Amino acid sequence: MKKLLTCLFIIFVGILCANPIAEGPYITEIYFDETGWSLELFSMIIDGNLDNCKISSNTDEAYFITGIPFPQDAYIVVTQDDLQTPLVIDEQGDHVTSYYYDGEVSWCTFGTLQTMVLAPIDGQSLVPVSFSSTGGMTTDISFCKDNSPTLGGINNNGGIQGIFSGYVYDSLMNPVPNVQIEHFPYNYNNPDVVTNEIGYFEKEMYAMNFNCNIHLGALASMDSIISIEPDSLNYYEFVFENYVVGINDYEISPPSSNYNLSNYPNPFNPTTEISFSVPQTSLSVTIEIYNSRGQKIKTISVILSAAEQCIEGSITWDGTNQNNKQVPSGVYLYKLVSGGEELAANKMLLLK
Repeated sequence: MKKLLTCLFIIFVGILCANPIAEGPYITEIYFDETGWSLELFSMIIDGNLDNCKISSNTDEAYFITGIPFPQDAYIVVTQDDLQTPLVIDEQGDHVTSYYYDGEVSWCTFGTLQTMVLAPIDGQSLVPVSFSSTGGMTTDISFCKDNSPTLGGINNNGGIQGIFSGYVYDSLMNPVPNVQIEHFPYNYNNPDVVTNEIGYFEKEMYAMNFNCNIHLGALASMDSIISIEPDSLNYYEFVFENYVVGINDYEISPPSSNYNLSNYPNPFNPTTEISFSVPQTSLSVTIEIYNSRGQKIKTISVILSAAEQCIEGSITWDGTNQNNKQVPSGVYLYKLVSGGEELAANKMLLLK
């Protein structure tokens, strides 16, 4: 597995660079213990030594001592003892780069949610994994955690994945089905994580960090960064703060040319103006306002004056219910009603 990933890494470098660096050393594993750091290096081409090669971190860089053999198609492990000068690699987070002469060859950034992967804990190492597009071309290579370090040899293909699981809820903590979770690296535009009928999702993923877009079509969405630990159930809960199952799924049918209903501003705080138009035959209309539970909280009546073709009007809602008490932030449904018939409906968002 490790050999295959290294081959893909070299292909990836070749795709990105017009004149790719032919030699190694490529970083294929990073490990920390009580003695310090250890790096595993690999190259399919070098068959000599590490003279003129160097390693850098966020704080410094150091060249290898002369005469370290580097056989072709082999894994070697190097430590601080193999460098000419001291090099600090911070196990809590760093950017480690390998160079052949002055050419950057491979790198690993770790330690925060904004990097490829969090810092490894005791017994873990960092190893590269590749992500391919549908067509099979390598598009990205990142590092992930490995619970089965194999310094100096081919990876045993174990301990590099965990389970990404959890629930998606609306603002009232109702489970939301059919939510798509896109994640990058790998499939940001091709979601393969979808909540079931009780809002639950589960997916095996590499042990690293992912940028996620959680969305229910155009109704609700959010962005988040997650971190997956290997051989673990990584549980997350996501809440759409301004979405409610039922009220947000209310089908708003486009009104006919005889009716119009809208509000401005939207979102609003503390007031919004609801504007409407009705045919001449509708001399009395009401605006009915419903909360996210589908409960009618206020009815506002409007007496209209006749006109030639249609009648336009507006009312101001101040965010209060029928008892003139302020209502909380959330999504509200409002309807235009005349003679007991619903003429049009729309949604508005109160944000306090």
